[in-house]
Amino acid sequence: MPQPAPSPDRSPAPETPPSAQDEDARLAEFGYEQKLDRSVGKIASFAIGFSTISATTAVFSGFGPGYQSAGAPFIWTLFLAIPVFLLWTLIAADIAAKLPLSGYSYQWTSRLNGSTFGWFTGFAALVGWVSGMTSLGYVFAGYLGNVLGLSLTQPRQILIAVGVVISCVLINAYRVRLATFINNIGVGLEILVTVGLTLVIAAILIFLPDRAQPLSTLFQPPADASATPYVVAWFAAALGPFFGLVGVEAVADVAEETKDARRVIPRTMFNAFIASCVIEFAMYLVYVLAIRDPEGIAGSSAPIDEIISQQLGPGFSKLVIAIALTNILVCLLANVLVGTRLLYSLSRDNMMPFSRSLRHIAPKRKVPSTSVLTLGAVSVLLLLSALVNERAFNYFLGIATLAFFTCYVLQTIALIIASFRGRIPEADPGTFNLGRARLPLLFISLAVFLIVEAALILLPAFAGNWMVFAGFMALAALWWVTALRQRLRTGRAGPYYATEHPDAAPLPMAEIG
Repeated sequence: MPQPAPSPDRSPAPETPPSAQDEDARLAEFGYEQKLDRSVGKIASFAIGFSTISATTAVFSGFGPGYQSAGAPFIWTLFLAIPVFLLWTLIAADIAAKLPLSGYSYQWTSRLNGSTFGWFTGFAALVGWVSGMTSLGYVFAGYLGNVLGLSLTQPRQILIAVGVVISCVLINAYRVRLATFINNIGVGLEILVTVGLTLVIAAILIFLPDRAQPLSTLFQPPADASATPYVVAWFAAALGPFFGLVGVEAVADVAEETKDARRVIPRTMFNAFIASCVIEFAMYLVYVLAIRDPEGIAGSSAPIDEIISQQLGPGFSKLVIAIALTNILVCLLANVLVGTRLLYSLSRDNMMPFSRSLRHIAPKRKVPSTSVLTLGAVSVLLLLSALVNERAFNYFLGIATLAFFTCYVLQTIALIIASFRGRIPEADPGTFNLGRARLPLLFISLAVFLIVEAALILLPAFAGNWMVFAGFMALAALWWVTALRQRLRTGRAGPYYATEHPDAAPLPMAEIG
């Protein structure tokens, strides 16, 4: 694999960001020409990382299932998720600083352990991004329906979700600068409005304690907890907090569009992770204590809306939820952005069916528009599948989390192997580096990720998710057996394909599919 080498244009001072020309030269060392729009700075990078995790979206989507499964004590499951994702953030920041390439889940494993390993890892992540997009569109539609006072049947909610996904896809297909501009606004609103509202409700609970549940509620299982082993319900309630922190490494997917990516992206990961953990726990804590009618919350499809209504009135609640919906919208927008970069990266190396079309970059807008539209179309089809089978949507959230942890397990195994073989690139001066701590941390992380993976497969609440996910991975295996293996064997796919087969060259008919 190409090893990072110092560029003659590079300043020797670690604190001085490399020029755009130097970034392009470093990308060329990996065999790629700079085609994307490298316009993402420090603030936009943080906004992408923060909105992909999106504490507000995590609370809005995870509060209801968590509270209904385990009652108020479900909020402590966040402290199961935090150390798990801290391990992954450390690993991802370490490698992102050394291999700043779009489609990180595929690129890291492919370059360190071979393209077949990279293919299955990248495909698992792709399933995760598409499932996440689909889930977010559905959650957004549910809250939008409540704000507008609509009586939402499942078909109507799905159709609204389709419209939301299409809107986010079109924004991303136009230009990354527009997507990041809207994303920056959304993150600003999230911090000012959603967090501000949480502080207002917290102040009400402090100064009007009769409107708050007692702190002891946070440690009391619900009255009907004896129906099933409570510990099982409590662990099942962790799905929301775990889903809420998935994607902490997502900003690595826009590495080729980020200025000074080797330094900015690791910092973004840590800053977004810390901010999201603090905000998410504060929101869970405040909103649980603010519940005045537990029975009303248990039956609500929009529990946060109901809680705000109980404290501040329905009119104010509608206004706040309408503004807060922008948080979910920009989370979806960011998911489309990073997911399509993975699809583009796979196609650039001719790993996908119809790769020639999927790796096309609109020359003026510098966006992989075909990949954006294709990923959006797949998400829409998944949403429409819930019109045929009402249980289909029940799988999306679980599959997204399962897919990402599969990706984490595969990447951790790949990095352990690469460490023993001495294939991890040397760190640039001034960039994040685990050094000697890398290998012990990888072994600890692998054990932790495998435990989470087992829970996502074995816990009754997640029954069936693994079978649907296995079906997706079977499609990846089928493509590898029937076409991709031959492409890799003959050098017509893989990390060096872009160097040896420029897009200007005509493709043989056998490669068009």
